[in-house]
Amino acid sequence: MKSELTELICCPQCGGSLQIETTETKDGEIWEGTLTCAPCAAAYPVQKGLPHLHLNDESWASKAVEAEGWVTYHKNLGIYEIVEDSVDLQIPYYPEEPWIGVARSFDLALAELKLTGEETILDLGAGRGWAAKEFAKRGCRVVALDVVSDENVGLGRAKAIMDHAGVYFDRLIGDGERLPFFEGSFDLVFCAAALHHSSNLPLFLENIGKVLKRDGRLCAINEPCISVANNEQKTLARDATAEMDVGINETRPNIIGYEQALRHAGLHPVKLAPARSMTLDKTALQALSRHLGAKPPKLATFIHAPQQFLRQLGKFIAIRSLAISNGAYFQARQFAAAHQENEVETAILLWSGGELFLTAHKQ
Repeated sequence: MKSELTELICCPQCGGSLQIETTETKDGEIWEGTLTCAPCAAAYPVQKGLPHLHLNDESWASKAVEAEGWVTYHKNLGIYEIVEDSVDLQIPYYPEEPWIGVARSFDLALAELKLTGEETILDLGAGRGWAAKEFAKRGCRVVALDVVSDENVGLGRAKAIMDHAGVYFDRLIGDGERLPFFEGSFDLVFCAAALHHSSNLPLFLENIGKVLKRDGRLCAINEPCISVANNEQKTLARDATAEMDVGINETRPNIIGYEQALRHAGLHPVKLAPARSMTLDKTALQALSRHLGAKPPKLATFIHAPQQFLRQLGKFIAIRSLAISNGAYFQARQFAAAHQENEVETAILLWSGGELFLTAHKQ
């Protein structure tokens, strides 16, 4: 960390200002030291450039388990060890999945955000800091926060990523549900596949709302969003068992849950869209919605392609039947009626789900 970071960070216990005592510097950074809160005398270590700004309480205990879980998960997949010319020095612009899809969504975010380079940005749930690196390359002041400090798959790896790209951003270990920043510190909070790892999404978003400036923005990409017809626990059992088995927190909200949590946090949704729809024209978007069963098939299709019509109608009916059986149908209809301005995108997210692209602003 650099000493200027103390302009943004505060004690996660009382919100007080922090004073730094440096014991070692490296490449112009405070590499080892202690941050002390003047009002409550709490102390937080700086280790290998990373301030550890969290309370060692019951709430953090689950995050510590998750941090270890991410290390175990990568080891189980055989992708833990760092090799020469490692992939993580190139992401998100690496020509293999899942990074092709991640890069596509990140480019959509950059186009939507229209950054000037003057922004102060929090990369929340930053992983190794690939997004923080890209924002820093565009001239922004960036802070990356995560629960994982590991030097291969956590923020401990960020120093190598920064050095390779020739940029700098601050990194710290902290709790997204108790963010250690002064209110109104950031112009933008960015999350890539981070919201669905929170154990308390309303609280997580409430913290984001606090650290955003007035008219500040939240942008979240690569977030799974399930159909209202689907059961969250069954979806998790199908898609996330390997992660949960090692202690990684996983949730699968639907679009209603995402929007309710945003509004609870005082954040106004600007765009809630399926990522796959954002480059489609109206005709292609309508076709996609019918293919997924989110909208009913066109009657004209029955004449020219009866089998296609029946497949689409079958999906349409099956999804709504499931929603009726789990009690979500009428709430979904009310949600759709309140979002007529983006009718087709809303229908896809409601009834079919998919990868969510989200922007919101603090009013």
